[in-house]
Amino acid sequence: MKDVTIDVYMDTVCPWCRMGDASLRAALKELPEGTNAVIRYHAYQLNPGIRKEGEDYRKVMIGRLGGEAQFQARMKQYNQTGSQFGLNYNMDLVKYTPNSVLSHQLIAITPKHLQSQLLERLYTAYFEEGANLGDVDELVKIAQASGVTNDPEATKQRLLQGEGLDKVDEGQRDAQKLGIRGVPYYIVNDKDALTGLQSPADLISAFKRQ
Repeated sequence: MKDVTIDVYMDTVCPWCRMGDASLRAALKELPEGTNAVIRYHAYQLNPGIRKEGEDYRKVMIGRLGGEAQFQARMKQYNQTGSQFGLNYNMDLVKYTPNSVLSHQLIAITPKHLQSQLLERLYTAYFEEGANLGDVDELVKIAQASGVTNDPEATKQRLLQGEGLDKVDEGQRDAQKLGIRGVPYYIVNDKDALTGLQSPADLISAFKRQ
């Protein structure tokens, strides 16, 4: 098998993207020894129009899904599907649908070799602990806990000054050019596109086609 580069379009507040990330991690463990795998993360905001301070998660989702019954069914679905990837979703703790731009900025300014562990921690903080990923102070705490910064105040200022916004905008533009309408979305070695949640086996098959 050749070396593999995987471009991943995702949102930090997308439950399916979290499952997709876990699936990708599992698939990478099955790569032949010596295979070099490079993951490049690209920002895709599911809710770009959400107010900067965020909006009530329950109201947003009920409005989107069409009612309380549909909302409850979807919450169960997250746990049922997530359990297949060893993930828990404590959705009763999730109070906000945040504007995720700050969290994408944080990923963008994080050294590439640390981005994966940061993203995993962002997902856990939001979906298991109910952290508000639109709050800069929450994000700085997550960055510190993830080991991606030892200077939280400097990281906060970088985010507030808009560092990384160019990469966030680039991700959105590239997604539009590619016709991406949902995430997770993967591109393997710049040619093989996979849309939606993929099993580890599906991802491994895509790697082997290269």
